[in-house]
Amino acid sequence: MMRTLVVDDDFRVAGIHAARVARVDGFECVGQVYTAAAAREAIERLNPDLLLLDVHLPDEDGIAMLRSLQAAGTDVDCIVITAAQDLATVKSAMTSGAVYYMVKPFSFDRLRTQLEAYRNWRQELDSASTADQATIDSLYNARSAGVRPAAPAPRLQPTMQKAYDAVRAAGGSHQRR
Repeated sequence: MMRTLVVDDDFRVAGIHAARVARVDGFECVGQVYTAAAAREAIERLNPDLLLLDVHLPDEDGIAMLRSLQAAGTDVDCIVITAAQDLATVKSAMTSGAVYYMVKPFSFDRLRTQLEAYRNWRQELDSASTADQATIDSLYNARSAGVRPAAPAPRLQPTMQKAYDAVRAAGGSHQRR
C-alpha cells in the first residue's frame, strides 16, 4: 500500500482528496493536515510514501517546505496539487523534487491515473537492480505513463470574471488558488 498524506490548507479540499486517494487500488490515506508544521509532524509520525501537497499553506509555502524536506534527506515523494499555474512555481516544484504537478481542479479519473503512474514508477524504482541507461530511461518515462495532457481549463465569461475579480478584491473568502 502506498501510504499517502494530504496537505492542503482547505479542510474540505483535503477531505475530497483523501477520499479520492482511498478509492485508488494500492493507496491509503494515512492523514490530512492543513499546515506545513502539521505536515512535518505527520511525516515524522506516519512515515508516508507520498505527499499530495498544496503550494498555498498558511504558515509556509508548500514548495519551500518540499525543498527543506529534500535538503534534510526526508524519504517521501511528493505530487504537488495546487491552483498555481505560473511557470515559476511549476519550475520550482520540479527542481525541488516533486514527482508530478497537478493543477486544481482535476477529476477523480485524472488523479487516479496519476496515482497509478506513480505507483508503477515506484514499484519499478524499488525493484530495479541496476542503473543502466535503459533502466533510467524507463524510470523517467514511467512517472507520468498513461497521463495525457489535460485540456485547457475553461475560462470565465467576461461578466463572471468581473464579478469574481470584484469579490476577490473585496476580500471574499473563497479565493482561487
